[in-house]
Amino acid sequence: MSVTTIARRYGEALADAAIARNQVNEVDSDMRALAGMMRDSRELHDLFASPIVSQRDKGKVLEAIINRTRPAQMTANLLRAMLNNYRLHFLSEVYEQFRRIINERRGIVIAEVTTAQPMQPSEQALLSRRLEEMTGKQVQFQFKTDSSLIGGVVTRIGSVVYDGSVRTQLQEIKQQLKQGNR
Repeated sequence: MSVTTIARRYGEALADAAIARNQVNEVDSDMRALAGMMRDSRELHDLFASPIVSQRDKGKVLEAIINRTRPAQMTANLLRAMLNNYRLHFLSEVYEQFRRIINERRGIVIAEVTTAQPMQPSEQALLSRRLEEMTGKQVQFQFKTDSSLIGGVVTRIGSVVYDGSVRTQLQEIKQQLKQGNR
């Protein structure tokens, strides 16, 4: 079974339970912190992924983490279930799927926007309006800068990429010139 399939199943179950108990924000906060901890600590990830470390020892580490971070009971139960099923090292992927499902159910899409220079607030507002018109959904942004773009904007929403960068336009012109010389 693929990591994505595993993460989707846990993410859907967690989203269903969090919505049913009206604890989405609390669970989201817990999962963000715990997934970040797992992502930032290679040693912690490797401990839970290791077939050499006993489940008992992994359980002790998990309980210490739960005691220190004090997540919601629902989150703690998920962590224990994932440990028992040898899946705890997939926590970051489960959180990503949880966020995707919650956003989807709320009618929110995440747009990853990359520009050569930071965007001005007025430019962000214009982009937001255009993307909301295109998708019919509320848009949340993740902004990045990449000076190699030269100018323009590259926007990714899910698997769709809108590339309006100067770099890409120059590459397309270069390709057209090469084809015209043949």
